[in-house]
Amino acid sequence: MILLSVLTLVAAMVARWWFWRRVRDQGRRVECGISVGEVMEILGGSSGKAGAFRDAAALGNAVREGGLRLMEKDGVALAKRRRLGWWNLRILPALVVMLGVVSLVSKWAPVPWVLAIGALLIAGHVVVRIAGISVELEAVKRGWAELGKQVRFRRMDEEEAILRCARASVWETILPW
Repeated sequence: MILLSVLTLVAAMVARWWFWRRVRDQGRRVECGISVGEVMEILGGSSGKAGAFRDAAALGNAVREGGLRLMEKDGVALAKRRRLGWWNLRILPALVVMLGVVSLVSKWAPVPWVLAIGALLIAGHVVVRIAGISVELEAVKRGWAELGKQVRFRRMDEEEAILRCARASVWETILPW
């Protein structure tokens, strides 16, 4: 059970590195003529703290987030669960560690079993997140179509970098850390 959980998590970590971090690092070097705040305004969201960023990686994230919001407004329930579910997943590792400490101190359950079951829960949630990537890819397509109606990029490499980063950013949300 632990081996299956660890293999799932390692595979997800490698996929996240391959599809997101590598592309993100390349996208951070591409300065664009539009800001995250402008993109989120066009796509109907709020930019928050990242409103002044102009790199392709930040803009790709904004396109994905904006697409999810647009799909949510269109009545797609999966888009809302996909957008908010990632934040729910972030508490899971802390909960597993806390239960491990409590079981160690109180001796109510063997610690290896608690950690094994926790790792299995995390791996199961990661598998569910990976299975729902198609919703985020559809959101990228929806956000990109909406952005293309209102914005024309000056350089083709800006446009390609933003779209590549937007597609790769769906892998950002699969792991809880």
